[in-house]
Amino acid sequence: MLLMRYDIALNDAAQLDTVRGRAKERGPLFDGMAGLDWKLFLADPVELTYATLYAWNDPAAATRFLDGPFFEALVTTFGRPEVRLLVPRLVTSPPSAIRHITRGESGADLRALDPLDGASFNVHWGEAQGRRFEVMYLARGSASTLVQ
Repeated sequence: MLLMRYDIALNDAAQLDTVRGRAKERGPLFDGMAGLDWKLFLADPVELTYATLYAWNDPAAATRFLDGPFFEALVTTFGRPEVRLLVPRLVTSPPSAIRHITRGESGADLRALDPLDGASFNVHWGEAQGRRFEVMYLARGSASTLVQ
């Protein structure tokens, strides 16, 4: 498994509303995507950020995505984000009814290592201490292990 993420800073609340609409529109396009286990479309309304978190069962599928039209459309809209690849230490699948995640240090449901800087990346499915994100859409790829 390969984890991948990126964050995009937004200019204002109006742009955040646009991103919410984009997630509703584009999210279903990722359902059934080959090699993808799941993707979270995330928003931080406090720090005005659009973020994503992907779990790929096939690293080649991640490469196809980054070389393909979906990522190209994102780059056209927002500019090229800094894509971070993460080495998983512990991954539990997000619950299908997930509404929030928290990036923090304790009680992580997902733990990974960022090999670029050696930092830990920890996520709790739900609300906890740390930076909170709303889940705008949870996509299930063709390789999904999520239980409906």
